[in-house]
Amino acid sequence: MTASLRNSAAPRGRPAESVEFPEAQPPRPEPPASGKRVRRPLAGPLLAVAFVAALGWLRPGPWASGVAALLTLAMMAGSGRRRDQVWIATTTVGVLVSTVDYLVWRVTVANWSAAWLAVPLLAAEAFGALHALGLQATIWPRTPPPLRRIDDPARFPIYVLIPTAGESMAVLGPTVTGALAARTEFLRRHPGARVHVIVCNDGRVAGNPTWKDVENSVRDLGVSCITRTVGGGAKAGNIESVRARVGATGDALVAVFDADMVPTADFLLATVQPFADPSVGWVQTAQYYRNTELPAARWAADQQALFYDVLCPGKAARNASFICGTNVVIRAAALDSIGGLPQNSVTEDFAASIRLAPDWRGVYLPGRFAEGLGPVDAASYLKQQNRWARGTFEVLKTRGKDLLDPRSGLTGAQRLQYGLACTHYLSGLRDLVYLLTPIIFVTSGIPAIRGADTTGFLTHFGPFFLFGQTAFWSAAKGRSTWRGIVAGFISFPALVAATLTVALGAHSSFTVTAKQRGGSVSWRPIVPHLAALLLCGYGLTVAVLGGLSARDLIACVWIGYMAAMLAVFCGLTISDMVRRADTGSARAGGRQPGGGFPVALRLAAAGLCVVAFALAIQVRPRTSAPVRLSPTPCATGMRTGLAVTAGAAVGYARLATRLRMTGISARTVEIGAGFPTSWADQVRATGGIPWLTLVFTRDGASSLDAALPAIVNAVQDDSLRRWARQIAAWGHPLYLTALPSVDRNYAASSAVANGGVPADSARAWRHIRRVFAAAHADNIAWTWQPAAPAGDTLYRPPAGQIDVVAVTWIQYPGTRWVSPVRELARVRSAYPSKPLLVTLAAAGTRARTSAWIGAAVRAARSQRVLGLVYQTDGPDPHASRAAFAAWRAGAYLTAAVLRTRENRANLSDGAAAGADAAGAPGRDGCGAWS
Repeated sequence: MTASLRNSAAPRGRPAESVEFPEAQPPRPEPPASGKRVRRPLAGPLLAVAFVAALGWLRPGPWASGVAALLTLAMMAGSGRRRDQVWIATTTVGVLVSTVDYLVWRVTVANWSAAWLAVPLLAAEAFGALHALGLQATIWPRTPPPLRRIDDPARFPIYVLIPTAGESMAVLGPTVTGALAARTEFLRRHPGARVHVIVCNDGRVAGNPTWKDVENSVRDLGVSCITRTVGGGAKAGNIESVRARVGATGDALVAVFDADMVPTADFLLATVQPFADPSVGWVQTAQYYRNTELPAARWAADQQALFYDVLCPGKAARNASFICGTNVVIRAAALDSIGGLPQNSVTEDFAASIRLAPDWRGVYLPGRFAEGLGPVDAASYLKQQNRWARGTFEVLKTRGKDLLDPRSGLTGAQRLQYGLACTHYLSGLRDLVYLLTPIIFVTSGIPAIRGADTTGFLTHFGPFFLFGQTAFWSAAKGRSTWRGIVAGFISFPALVAATLTVALGAHSSFTVTAKQRGGSVSWRPIVPHLAALLLCGYGLTVAVLGGLSARDLIACVWIGYMAAMLAVFCGLTISDMVRRADTGSARAGGRQPGGGFPVALRLAAAGLCVVAFALAIQVRPRTSAPVRLSPTPCATGMRTGLAVTAGAAVGYARLATRLRMTGISARTVEIGAGFPTSWADQVRATGGIPWLTLVFTRDGASSLDAALPAIVNAVQDDSLRRWARQIAAWGHPLYLTALPSVDRNYAASSAVANGGVPADSARAWRHIRRVFAAAHADNIAWTWQPAAPAGDTLYRPPAGQIDVVAVTWIQYPGTRWVSPVRELARVRSAYPSKPLLVTLAAAGTRARTSAWIGAAVRAARSQRVLGLVYQTDGPDPHASRAAFAAWRAGAYLTAAVLRTRENRANLSDGAAAGADAAGAPGRDGCGAWS
């Protein structure tokens, strides 16, 4: 609103004397058009851009937002500005700094390996942040130039047009009566004025059978009625047709009211006076609803109160106000200059605003100058939101280039404000992403954020959230409530549908929002909301049954928040529909067929609960997500690797080079050691994936700290957190085994010795995974490696907590060797859906060793084993050199078998020696399987 058009919040508007103008100025021969403005200096915007760029580059941290806000408050407090201006400036600086800090941080922790999930969430957050900054830019105090008093607007002919397309006289009658009262009051003050009230009847072309009755009733009230016989252009076409017929062009003023919008008696007195300034193209007033006893209308009124009471005055101060389609007076010459209201959009008012803005000034008058009928139920509310969204997107599609084209004549402020308006309804996609992302995370374990712990998240998100909420509720105070937030969120199905309609170029027609309740009751409009509520319940059930980690808790809080909004809306809508059904039945004198609706709804709700419970009991507890490793070049065939433990005499790199093998390399590391980065990098350099086995011994010795109860009771948590951080920092895929041979009494962390029981193994496994999940170490494939994986039922964790199952075969001289085919078949039966890794080693005669290795390779190939790993140092990493050489010989036999397309049962000594001397041909260890 302009400073010279102050208006109190009186419920029925203000008399004409309340609109003040400066002293009359001598008329000029040719008043300059408002669109030919003096260019404002670019120093302010450039400084703002430089400030934001500096914040992004320096990344001063989350504390900077609080410091910046306090400094702004200190500088502004003694400047003599009003308290509200000081507060707006303070919150704006806080929002700006915290937003830049949060978005820069979010980019660094996005899980780019799951870009399909991370990118939409990051885009949704950036969209929300930019519109939060847009709100601050809109309400930032700004004084527009005063209106000039050059003309006498009372001498202009005024046409009050009331378009209708089938509304009954119960709706249309009060509007016509209010328009007549406004005309009477204006003529009383300006006896020589010419005011015409015309009903623009589109009922005939709309196929409404009552169009003739409307025509007769309107004329009985002493008002002209023009009925179109040729349709086209929807509401805009109706208005333009009447304008042409009555000659409402040139210096005329055109007031437009929707059929349900009843003007106050002082409407024309307040809205005509600003046209004394020849640059004014339109004067817009707010829309208020008088039927707020209906829940849908009350919630819709709450939602749009922020727009009319906060945003519209700020936009008008920047000459970027809207024509809102009703309760508006437009200069006919302005419409003539753009060829009339655009007839190719369902929001012709907004489209006209952008086209008029370069050359005409828009004025917004706060106050209650008209009252209408809000949506009567959920269906009409969602239909209204869909129509507004479609129209706005169509304007963006057809006129979006004007926002970027420097030749369009729009100022920078106008481009910003209209750009925010054009993209506002993309909030439907944003809210859909906000809904689905946490549910996907708690059900699948795939995170959108990677490499950040809970403390880091809250440190950056906290100031961003607090400043944003403080600024929003400060602006909305006394104007909107939580109902407006809920009404905005639950619109997402209608907004997403509108987005797809326009994006796909589908045909869309103008739909009129229902003004009266129909006789039928349907819960179809809230089906998407019920489905979303079911998804939220499913996600919360999965998270609770799986045990809440810190990351799960944050996701669950967000899911619960959205579920609460959905539940409130569904409950409100259902209770309203039940009342309507009962009322309709009572009016009919008894229970009608539709009277069974509440029972049907209860049955549907019960069915949803049953489905939710059925899904919930299928969920196994989990602590963190299974990680899907990106395929290496060997992922589709057999791979081989070399297990080199701490005591190995020969390193992995030399053997891998000699045997020309890539794939998986295994290593056992104690909990007190650090992550072997150089070794892991060597493995990656040869195209392999590291496989770490973490044991809880210290210098080879076991202790009570290594026992499963100690692990469950967090005795090892400090070491586990250190390992988790180091693995997350390394950031590449690896296999990790934490409790090897837990089902045997010789293991340091045993479930049958050292105070452990079988159930402890699953508890310890879950606890370890929780610690790693809290550190966002999500580059791990958790590899379960019991001594007997085919018979470990009492020890194994739930299947959802295991990514890979490892099988170990160590064949000693003089013992009975296992049958690889039978053993793998048993393991596959126990773990039908899990990838398998096989670790093997054998020491015996060359003929027996080669035959057994050939059988192992064939069995692994038939069971589609993920990797075949030969352990070069056998079961003892500290064996003598002679014993080590005996075990190591099998590595060359394995390499030769893997590089041979036909798995020969026996290899000659010469073949083995040849492999030892020169290696076999081929680029990698899976060449024979490609």
